[in-house]
Amino acid sequence: MAPRLCSLPTALLVVLVAPLVGCVHEGSDFQLVVGLPQAQESLDALEQLFWDVATPDSPEYLHHRSIETLSHFTEAGSEIIAATEEWLKKLGASSTEVSPLRDVVVGRFENHYDAPGISNMKMSGNSVSSRSGSLLWTASGLPHKSNHPYDFDFVLRKELSASQPLLSRGRGGSRSSAQPVGHNHLFEAPDEGYTVENMKKALGVPVDLQASNAASLQMVWGPGTFGYSPAELAEFAREQCPLLNLTRVKFDTKNHGVAGGDNFGEGSLDTRMIASFGLNIETLVSNTNTSTSTEEGNGFGQAFLDFTVELASRKIVPNVLSLSLGSLSAASCDLMCDKAVERGFDRQDCENYFQTQRQVCMYLTQKQVRRINTAMMILGLRGVSIFGSSGDGGSHFSFGPYSGFSKLVDALNEIACEYQFPVYPTGSPYIVSVGGTEWKDGDSSKPIAWSRTGGGFSWQFDMPAHQVQTVTNYLNTAQGLPPGSSFNARGRAYPDISDVAVQGTSQSAPLIAGLFSLLIDHRLNKGLPPLGYVAPRLWKEAEAAASSSIPLMEDVVEGSTNLSCSNGFQSSEGWDPVTGWGRPKWDGLVHYLGSD
Repeated sequence: MAPRLCSLPTALLVVLVAPLVGCVHEGSDFQLVVGLPQAQESLDALEQLFWDVATPDSPEYLHHRSIETLSHFTEAGSEIIAATEEWLKKLGASSTEVSPLRDVVVGRFENHYDAPGISNMKMSGNSVSSRSGSLLWTASGLPHKSNHPYDFDFVLRKELSASQPLLSRGRGGSRSSAQPVGHNHLFEAPDEGYTVENMKKALGVPVDLQASNAASLQMVWGPGTFGYSPAELAEFAREQCPLLNLTRVKFDTKNHGVAGGDNFGEGSLDTRMIASFGLNIETLVSNTNTSTSTEEGNGFGQAFLDFTVELASRKIVPNVLSLSLGSLSAASCDLMCDKAVERGFDRQDCENYFQTQRQVCMYLTQKQVRRINTAMMILGLRGVSIFGSSGDGGSHFSFGPYSGFSKLVDALNEIACEYQFPVYPTGSPYIVSVGGTEWKDGDSSKPIAWSRTGGGFSWQFDMPAHQVQTVTNYLNTAQGLPPGSSFNARGRAYPDISDVAVQGTSQSAPLIAGLFSLLIDHRLNKGLPPLGYVAPRLWKEAEAAASSSIPLMEDVVEGSTNLSCSNGFQSSEGWDPVTGWGRPKWDGLVHYLGSD
């Protein structure tokens, strides 16, 4: 009889299963999702096309591409695809399927302990081998890397009968460092003034404005316990947004979340905001992975990668996607542990500590992040506008100072304040980053930066061309900048735009996403294409509108990203890495972006 992989010691499971999509159970069905290697030359050409389609002055502007066209950039080649399918079948796959972009092969394993490649195995240490001694499977249920026919970008395991996630509270750390980038549980509105009606009025949005184009589609996503309660959404509609069409809000998968989970509150807020600001637009609430590891640690990165790659290959994609979850970027976590090692600490201890903290370092490698970026480029080329929360930890944390009583924790908090640590996915150059504001003295006409709003400069990704002039001006004229060695002045700067975030930037991102869904609906009704990656257009129009009688943005000039540290970025006139260009004005959006 084949070994029961789930009988491994708990400590081993935490290390090995964390990046995966569930635990292996005897006789359960699962899929292996194999990310095929991609030629750098093709990826470079894909990126050039992305910027051509997104840049207003380009002849290719808004000429979005089909899956068939994009597959010429992403396909791995017939030989690699055929060899990968053969390899999966030798492992025991009952069937294989190639993605429409020809960049992924999926193998399905049914009743897998009877499959040729999995039965007749023996356990040896942390791996499983054939009776002849060749390594086949790791103890966590993945094909052993030494057995891969190619250097795959990734191999993910998806259990097809995954149960609902555990509401785990077993990982260490206080909730102050354990919240997602845009989490909302701690942040209750300070008073009843932040209603949907009042927030719309502050932006100049007609309270009763509804979408009418059948092609309008918007989406929110998260893993683990992410979801919402239809009954609670109905109550919210009765109290604050009676025009919210509940029949237009739907689950995207069979995973509907678990009330009480960290990500369930996230999903509930995301759904309320995007559906109430994108009124009458079909709204998909997507949870594609219910593994507990995706709720807290680096299993999230695997789930996010799987979601973006799969979404990029769908026949129908949303016009707008809102992403509120995230953590410090992979580059930030690498830098943090590099600095800890310089202080005499063990790197593995540093990495292990961050995996005890919820949603601090949730990506495996910078390579993983690059593959996610590729998927987001494809989505942009297909006309999807992606919006992401800028974070709730200023420019130093994913949320707040690290918890615990040890020399390592003390050192990490010191390092966190010595440097600026950007978060991801908001630090990606391929999405629109949304920061947070609040109202000074409760007055909706006086926006200021929300006290925890995230902002800064990416360590991994270069500054795109549309940012260079404005950001350079900020860096040359701004007062109170943090030390130049503490951030990458040539990196992608964020956020791009902001709005109310009294419940965290998980509130502002789906709010802005819903607003742009309405704008895209307006364009669709005029026979115009969706906006896709809208940041280059947004920056160009914001720069021009600064001297116009029709405002596109309302500048926010009070606030900083210091949080609990003595340094950070400061608000200023025009764009800044605190609230971006400020909060949008509806009439300006329609005037500058509602036509071409």
